[in-house]
Amino acid sequence: MKSLEASYSVAYLIAKSGAAEVIGETLVKPAAKVMVQVMIEDKACKGIDCVSLSNNTVHCSITDMAKNVKQQLLSRVQKSCYYALQADESTDIVNLANLLLFVRYELNNEVHDDIWFCQPMPTHTTGEAIFKVIDDFIKNNDVDWSCCVGISTDGTRAMIGLKKGVVAHIQAVAPEAKSTHCCIHREALATQNMQADLKQVLDEAVKINNFVRGRPLNAQLFSQLCDEMGSDYTQVLFHTEVRWLSCGKVLNRLFQLREELQVFLDETFNLRDRIHDWKWLCELAYIADIFAHLNNLSLSLQGKLISIFHVQDKVSTMVTN
Repeated sequence: MKSLEASYSVAYLIAKSGAAEVIGETLVKPAAKVMVQVMIEDKACKGIDCVSLSNNTVHCSITDMAKNVKQQLLSRVQKSCYYALQADESTDIVNLANLLLFVRYELNNEVHDDIWFCQPMPTHTTGEAIFKVIDDFIKNNDVDWSCCVGISTDGTRAMIGLKKGVVAHIQAVAPEAKSTHCCIHREALATQNMQADLKQVLDEAVKINNFVRGRPLNAQLFSQLCDEMGSDYTQVLFHTEVRWLSCGKVLNRLFQLREELQVFLDETFNLRDRIHDWKWLCELAYIADIFAHLNNLSLSLQGKLISIFHVQDKVSTMVTN
């Protein structure tokens, strides 16, 4: 039926937008009726009424489509002679530990990348607990461990521990699996070993930045000041070590708004003199430029069909330059 097909199509759009499921009945359907009534005629509105977009209907449609997508992906991996995994455990905004698992497999002589699942960690985030989540998923969906030929992780103890790490557990059930340390994680770790003077500039820049951005009143006043001065930007960016692209963007924005900060920061702030120090600003521009190049490198190492050969070539070029 066309009404059922339309209902699933709208549910798909709602799912892609990340909007609340109730929006189908409260906004999408009334808006469609208005547009049809204005552009065509009143009789066509009766066809819109046949499309069910209630909260429960949209929820069920999204669930059905998600199950179908999952089944298609599982079928592809099951048909593939080999597959490789990439695992990453992280904490979301409400401090809930989640495990993300990506899979790379072969289909019709082409390599495909897909996200396999994102599941909350029920208890601890130890190597045993992480492996249990992966192992349960693999076994419950009839995927053969022996076809796993690779596992890529970051360098935490829970992941690469020799005896209790996730890699050790996977290699115990999939002896052919080769372990790879995530190249972006290694690059991020390498950037932490900075000269003492540059590290001090970085730390002070972050403190200045978060003094403005981390306090609502300061952020509001600084935004008004930038507006009055006709600046290209009206706010500095909030820095966090969890987001690996944060540092380069934060430092660049801070340097671009240096004149506004010179006006905004008063004498009570202990790092006010830094933003007036020409030598300190030169060092800030220097590390901002370095992190900008590192950010571009990190972005270029991502994406589908990126292999170890692409990564090695890009990293070697970066080191040479």
